[in-house]
Amino acid sequence: MLIEQKNSKKQGDVGMAVAISYFAIKGDTVSVPLTDSQAYDLLVDDGTSIYRVQVKTVYYKKPGKKNYEVELRTHGGNRSGTGKVKHFDHTVVDILFVLTENMVQYSIPVEKFSNISTLTLSKDYDKYIVSKHAGTVMTVNYGRL
Repeated sequence: MLIEQKNSKKQGDVGMAVAISYFAIKGDTVSVPLTDSQAYDLLVDDGTSIYRVQVKTVYYKKPGKKNYEVELRTHGGNRSGTGKVKHFDHTVVDILFVLTENMVQYSIPVEKFSNISTLTLSKDYDKYIVSKHAGTVMTVNYGRL
């Protein structure tokens, strides 16, 4: 079980570390932008194409629901300024990498969802699971993006 971090910045650091590890183990070249003013967190080169990857971590499920809710908007913080909301821009990101609290990892092409502020990780997105823990055993899919 992923331990919830003290703040969202630390939580994001965990998501970034897991995403970098996933893509690097696959054999992709991973680059991290020098600043955090981009809409993406990573650049991933699979030898054929370069993908812009946004990394999100998620603990939240709607009360009484079993699916995680991934907030795609950024509220405040160093990305959008205090009190401002920055909406997810599908034109500047290619892949959404999501890490859930129970260490399930998703690599979702952004064309698979559109113009939403919250992504519900329903069974429709199970085909984009690239790694998950099953008890103490971790299964990983190292196929192409």
